Amino acid sequence: MIQNIELSKAEVSGVKTTGKLRLLDVAVALGVSRTTVSNAFNRPEQLSKALREDIIRKSKELGYLGPDPAARALRRGAIHEVAVVFHHNLSYVLSDPLSINFLQGVAKELDARQLSLQLIPNLGRNSHFEAALQTTANALIFHGEIATNIPHEIQSMHKPLVLVDAFSEGTTSISIQDRNGAALAMNHVLGFQPDEIIVLSFPINAEDRVRILNEIVPPHSVFIAGERMAGYVSAAREAGFPLNRICWLEIDESAPENAGEQIDRIREKFLKGSRIGIVAMSDRIALAARTTVAAWTDLKIVSIIGFDDIPFAATAGLTTIRQDSFRKGALAVQALLDGVIPSPLSVTLVIRET
Repeated sequence: MIQNIELSKAEVSGVKTTGKLRLLDVAVALGVSRTTVSNAFNRPEQLSKALREDIIRKSKELGYLGPDPAARALRRGAIHEVAVVFHHNLSYVLSDPLSINFLQGVAKELDARQLSLQLIPNLGRNSHFEAALQTTANALIFHGEIATNIPHEIQSMHKPLVLVDAFSEGTTSISIQDRNGAALAMNHVLGFQPDEIIVLSFPINAEDRVRILNEIVPPHSVFIAGERMAGYVSAAREAGFPLNRICWLEIDESAPENAGEQIDRIREKFLKGSRIGIVAMSDRIALAARTTVAAWTDLKIVSIIGFDDIPFAATAGLTTIRQDSFRKGALAVQALLDGVIPSPLSVTLVIRET
C-alpha cells in the first residue's frame, strides 16, 4: 500500500506547482510510477483492486481527479489518423524485421480504435521535420533519433506526440533498457576470454564518445548508440578488460550489409592467432560480419553477439539481446492516445551457437 501523505495541492513532494496537478506530480507524491497512476484511472485491470482504490483515494486527497476529460476527448474523438515518422527511408522500413514488427504493434492498437496509419520516412540523423509539418495526421509518433529538442514548429502544431528510441525533454518517450542490454552482451563475450573485442557500432557523435570513455558513470545519452556504448564500456571496466583492447568500428545502420566489408579492412590490426570477440549493435550488422569472419583462418572468433533478436537470428544460431519491438509499437499508441507512460522495456540475453 502507498505510504501516508500529508501534501497540499500547491506543494507536491517538495516541488511547487501552479494550476492543475499533472499525473507526474501525483506519481511523485505517492511514490509510484506515472504508469501506475495512469493504470489506476485508465486500465484498472492492470492493478490489484486494493492498490487501485488506494491510488485513487490518495489522488483525490491531493486534488487530482483523473485525466482531463477534454484532453481525453481530443485524443480519442478528434483523432482519425496517426503518422509514424521514421528515421530511415521507406525501403528500409518495409524490409527491416524490427521496423515491421514495430509497425505491427502500432497497427494492432490502431485497428482496435478504427484509426488509420500514415508513414513519413527520412527523418534522418539531421532531423528533417519538413514532412511531419505537412502531415494531415492528427497525432505523431517519431521513431528514430532526434538530434535536438523537438522544434517549436512541431510543438506549435498542438498534436499529440510520442518519441520512440529518442529523447527530448518534456516529451513522452518509449524506449528499452539499451545500456543494460549492451552490458549483458559485453559480459557474455568477455566470458570467452578474448584477447581483443571488436564493437560494430552505430555512428556516435564525438561528444558522447569522449564522455563515455572518460566518465565512470556517463549520464544518459539521447542516442541509442551512446546508451549501448556506455553499457559495453561499463561492463568491460567492471570485468577489468582494458578499453584499449576494444576496437570501435562504426557501421551505418541503414546499410548493415556493409559491415562485412568494413570489418575485413581492420583484419590486419590484430596479431595472428588472437582470440577475437565481436559485439554488434544490431543482428543485421552481426550477421553480415559473421559471413566475412568465417573466412578468417589466422584469427579465432570466440563469440559473436547481436542486438534485437530478429527472426533470422534464431535460424542463423546468433546469440543476441532480445527486445520486444511489437510491444514497443503498441505502447507508442497507448502513450499517444491513452496517456500511458511506461518505464523502459526490459531486454534479455538469448544464447545460441555464437
